[in-house]
Amino acid sequence: MNFEKASREVASALLVDPACAQAFSMLAFIRLAEKDPQGAVADAERAASLDPSDAVSFIALATAYNSLKEFQKAVEAERRVLSLHSDSWQGRLELAKSFYGQDKLVLALCELDLANVDFPDVHLVRGNVLTRLGRSQEAGEEFNAFLWEAPNDPRAEQIHRIVATLPQVDHGAKTFER
Repeated sequence: MNFEKASREVASALLVDPACAQAFSMLAFIRLAEKDPQGAVADAERAASLDPSDAVSFIALATAYNSLKEFQKAVEAERRVLSLHSDSWQGRLELAKSFYGQDKLVLALCELDLANVDFPDVHLVRGNVLTRLGRSQEAGEEFNAFLWEAPNDPRAEQIHRIVATLPQVDHGAKTFER
């Protein structure tokens, strides 16, 4: 989590190769972690222009647009990811986030199903979608899966509060196996 050092390392790489798309993608992810989505868009766009076949640059771009709530632009970047790598679970996760942001909840759930991966943020987004669909028991199971897999995540306290408000959820039950 040393973003300053990571930025220096990327800057060093760009001194060696100023047209390194992967370095600009990494810089975009660093900017996202630093809560600078506008800067992330600029770096991800640069990466995508340098290497239009690099799906990671489009994942960074989609993530940045989702952070800015520019969901339609994010969808365009996600479609590009999936055209390059149809099995990209990260692309599907970002697409689900875009659909969720546009209140297209069934589409979001379909994308999460297609992602078919056990990853904390997938559980978190699925839990949010299911909550909005009124499926509180399933939402609670997804939130509990998130908490099981990422107990030290900075969002864990907030998720515990959400789970406590869900009706018909057995808050102590473990509903999945490790």
